[in-house]
Parts: sequence; C-alpha cells; structure tokens
Amino acid sequence: MNNFRYKLARMFAGRTGVDALGRTFTWAAMILMLVTMFSHSNIAYLLAMACLIYSIWRMFSKNYQKRYYENQMFLQKTAKIRGFFIRLTPNIKNKIAKMRYDMDQRRTYKIFKCPSCKQKLRVPRGRGKIQVTCNRCRTQFIKKV
Repeated sequence: MNNFRYKLARMFAGRTGVDALGRTFTWAAMILMLVTMFSHSNIAYLLAMACLIYSIWRMFSKNYQKRYYENQMFLQKTAKIRGFFIRLTPNIKNKIAKMRYDMDQRRTYKIFKCPSCKQKLRVPRGRGKIQVTCNRCRTQFIKKV
C-alpha cells in the first residue's frame, strides 16, 4: 500500500493539480453527462468528454506558469458571478437553519397567533386548556394545547 502511495506521489510531483478552471470543466462534464443520459445526444457526449479530457490534461500539466495564468484569467472573468453565489450561500444556510429551528420548536411548543394583534405566541405542548396572554397587547384567550 505504501509503495502504491509513493508511486502515486512521484507521478504527481511537478504537476499543476486541480484548480478552479479545472474544477469548472469537470463540473461541466458531469452536467453534460447528465444531459446525455436523458437526451442521448452525441454532441453533448462529445462535449462532456472534451471537458473531462481538458480537465485531466490541466491536472497533469507541468507548465505551471501557463496554467496559473489561465486560471487567473478565469478567476478575473468570473469574479462577479462567483461573488453573487458566495453572497447567496449564507442566505440559503440561514434559511435552512431557521426552518430546522422552527421544526424543533413545533415539536415541543404549540404556536398560536393572537386574535387581535396577530403576534406569534409559543405555548408548551401537553398542558390541556390554558389561558394565553399576549405579551404585546395583553389580550387573554383560551386555547387547547
């Protein structure tokens, strides 16, 4: 096992490896392969293979300077698009976290809306009929929990 790892490390020594442009071409190849599965298009298949071969060729290339320059140009051209998705990602994560929190709350609490001011009220489950007082408008009403 160590001999194989040593040979693999020697094979990759001096190679450029994976960068953003190579990763993008790999994802494009994956998407085109999915398109090929559903459409059976030879053009999509050939494009997918071309993207995959280019990505692998970039990984095994020994010309650091040229691959670095190509990657930097790619990063400059796609900076606005990547910035949009980077700003979008925390919003999605926050929404998912809020949905999980709400689901956890609904397991242990019953959520009501005040009949007069529509404020959300949280009451522990399993207490039977109780009198609920709204914190905002002080309206009292009876609910079964």
